[in-house]
Amino acid sequence: MRIAIQPDDYGPNDASSPIWSRLLVDAGFEVDHVDVYGAEILQQLVGCHGFMWRHGHAPHMRQIARRLLPVIENELNLEVYPNQRTCWHYDDKIAQSYLLPAVGVPIPHTWIWYDKSKAIDFAYKANYPLVLKLFSGAGSTNVKLVSSFTESCKWIEQRFSVGVTSLDDEQFSYSCRIKNAISTIRYGGILINKELHKNYVLFQEFIPDNSYDTRVTVIGNRAFAYRRFNRPNDFRASGSGNFDVDPAKIDLHTVKLAFDVTKRLNVSSIAIDMLKSNRSPLVGEISYTYVSWMVHACPGHWDKDLTWHEGQIWPEEAQVEDFIARLKARFT
Repeated sequence: MRIAIQPDDYGPNDASSPIWSRLLVDAGFEVDHVDVYGAEILQQLVGCHGFMWRHGHAPHMRQIARRLLPVIENELNLEVYPNQRTCWHYDDKIAQSYLLPAVGVPIPHTWIWYDKSKAIDFAYKANYPLVLKLFSGAGSTNVKLVSSFTESCKWIEQRFSVGVTSLDDEQFSYSCRIKNAISTIRYGGILINKELHKNYVLFQEFIPDNSYDTRVTVIGNRAFAYRRFNRPNDFRASGSGNFDVDPAKIDLHTVKLAFDVTKRLNVSSIAIDMLKSNRSPLVGEISYTYVSWMVHACPGHWDKDLTWHEGQIWPEEAQVEDFIARLKARFT
């Protein structure tokens, strides 16, 4: 069987495609590297049985993935990693705020407004602090704690006028406001290497007394977990670089919930960030992809029965093992 792979490289020990390629070739598959950024991508996929691409959260990747991957999976009928069930909601906190409650997954209370007057009315009556988020962003970027009605209104006014490209206070400078407005005209709302956010606002309940979150990564019947500690004098843990992989410190309720979320969403790969409220875990965010070396740092994993299996593995090994099983089930 022939597998097409789009190369990726997100930094040291964080490139999946070389590992995928090596493992597939060792298993007897033919591997072709393709180019999703070129005009001939569909022709390059002729004769293929599968397609793999670890697309990142950058806007230029998202705009290709959301258009191309459904066609490859549903019309060309290839086995795709990640498939649509696994990735359509990737790096989209708005989509996740609808999806997760719809399938019964507990999340912090979330409010999304597409009308300025309704957003202001909500902000006037709200209990503070609140967490303000943009729909996209990784490593705790585009996440901010707001402490008052005045501060909320400042952001609401900006979001329903020229828009913002981040949640940095520099967004309120005169030069940045002009730049955002001009870029909206020139690039249809998207800045170079950035994304313009306007005409919506997302607030989320602040969950206090969490000095860390727990990230559980599930690949098939394997769950890898570690704790991520907050930055100094900050409520955010993602991207802090301060984490602990000791399995004895992991609350198994988070692992059990992670397997439950995976089953409810019917996904093949997922990283789930969890906080605690009154000792019960809440899902803050999900992602189909993750930093590979951090998963590899875990000394082992749990299966669905919460049985511990000792030994480090690269997540790509698990992804390819499951991908090959799906290929064989379909084509042999």
